[in-house]
Amino acid sequence: MQFDAERAPLVVGAVFLALALHGIGSYDVVGDDEAREVGIVQDVVAGHWLWPRFNDRLIPDKPILFHWVAAIPCLVAGFSETAVRLPSALAAAGLVAWTTWFGMQALGANPGIAAGLLLATSPAFFDRARVARPDTLMLLLLAAALGLGWTAWRHDRRGDATWALVLLGLATFVKGPVPPVLFGATMVAFLAWQRDLRRLGLFLSVPGIVAFVVLGLGWYAVAMAGWGDEFVRQHLVGRYVRNLAGGLTQGRAYSPKSLGYHLSFYPIHLLSIALPWTPLIVAAVVRLVRRRGFANPLVRFLVCWTVVPVVVFTPAEYKLRYYLLPCLPPLALLAAPLAVELVTRPLGRLRATRQSIVAAVIVLVAGAAAVWLALARPDRLSEADQAVLEAVLASVPGGKGVAAAIAGVLLGLTGAAVVLRLWGPLAAVTGALTIGWLAVGAPTAAVRASQAQSLRPFADTVRARFPEPGGLAFYGETVRSVIVYVGHPVPSLGRDAGRITPGLGVIATPAAYEVLAGAGYVGPTLAIGSGLTGNLERSTLVLAEGLEKPR
Repeated sequence: MQFDAERAPLVVGAVFLALALHGIGSYDVVGDDEAREVGIVQDVVAGHWLWPRFNDRLIPDKPILFHWVAAIPCLVAGFSETAVRLPSALAAAGLVAWTTWFGMQALGANPGIAAGLLLATSPAFFDRARVARPDTLMLLLLAAALGLGWTAWRHDRRGDATWALVLLGLATFVKGPVPPVLFGATMVAFLAWQRDLRRLGLFLSVPGIVAFVVLGLGWYAVAMAGWGDEFVRQHLVGRYVRNLAGGLTQGRAYSPKSLGYHLSFYPIHLLSIALPWTPLIVAAVVRLVRRRGFANPLVRFLVCWTVVPVVVFTPAEYKLRYYLLPCLPPLALLAAPLAVELVTRPLGRLRATRQSIVAAVIVLVAGAAAVWLALARPDRLSEADQAVLEAVLASVPGGKGVAAAIAGVLLGLTGAAVVLRLWGPLAAVTGALTIGWLAVGAPTAAVRASQAQSLRPFADTVRARFPEPGGLAFYGETVRSVIVYVGHPVPSLGRDAGRITPGLGVIATPAAYEVLAGAGYVGPTLAIGSGLTGNLERSTLVLAEGLEKPR
């Protein structure tokens, strides 16, 4: 049976979805970020569709379209990790399918399929598809809007520009001002490069502008009506202004980190987030330079799409690697033609050249340095990278020793392939190993990390002992994942021991518990749990019951 190329986007997207859904509910919600989104989805499911809150206190720090979408499977099948994460996986699979389709239209059938496969086998993208966060839904809508922006310019179609604004409004409904800023900066940069800024008028479509205002900005009007000053303080100032201006909002320095750190963070992490295809992307860019490929309008558009997130996010104080995820679709499209050429090129006679030997030495030195850094000096990595590395090593039988041996074998084989210029087999083996990791390694690492970091067992005990709202409180800071699994709001008493009442369940750190117990405010320990109490912070929590206030 002959393969129908027109179905390729659906096939590639479906295969990715199967990988993304495998074991997606087998690990718990840990860390603050996912817990906050999940808690807001729980409040939407409880009936607060317009003005949901987390723990009766925090309002969403993003618009709520994603939370509405995530609430649907929870309403149908009941709340579970699988149900609340399903929309992320579906949106990611949609983006893989869209990238394949767009690549087939713009580059041809084989490069389009290759682009979809390159994106699908990017571990950074795959990991984001398996958490209950709005990123992949925003990426899908933004990519489709940019694709329509390209065809609107290419074929002078105002209708495509109108639909681009509709999708952009929905993307804004998912994640606020980020999508319109990235879209606008990309189109302006591209048209300026083309010396064709007059074509910006294509996007001054009245229906498109109306749709963008209603879909993208309508929620802000509803939010202001419902939350008022609280929305200004928590969302507009606390989220957007604080992230951009840093400590300046509180009269302090912009950031404790150096200017060099801020200027280099995203360029460096752009290379890491594109792994394992970074060398292929670099080679594709070098080939474009040599062949004067940057004269091609499509190449210029994809380059602008890639560079804009780096430029737009650099001024903000808070820097997170996953902010660069919008760069992955255009990078996959840029590298796809070279990937097809390498995989389909006949091997010919195997021989080493001076250039291939130099390239192999560079690969081996860089790879050995990366392995040494990861295994011998993980303290030099960011805290987020350390957490990922810890989860990966936990999934490798034998720990660091076996991991070092595996890395050594892979480096040796890679060096040999580079020396002999076996580019096609090297790309194919890299893809196969990555798929194996996504199918087996990533789910296993997620489960191992959950076992070491989750506070769900502690929360289950807490819920069994204090099932009703109002009978439980934190002494000190709240822990979001515990609130998610307790299943109802849990307020904080601050550090006011006088608010502890008889029969009240009190969650505290061990040090705080010792003080409270010593003063007679709480009784014996009822439960103890250890895990993540923030995004990266680990701690132990103690559950006790309030006593009669001591005299």
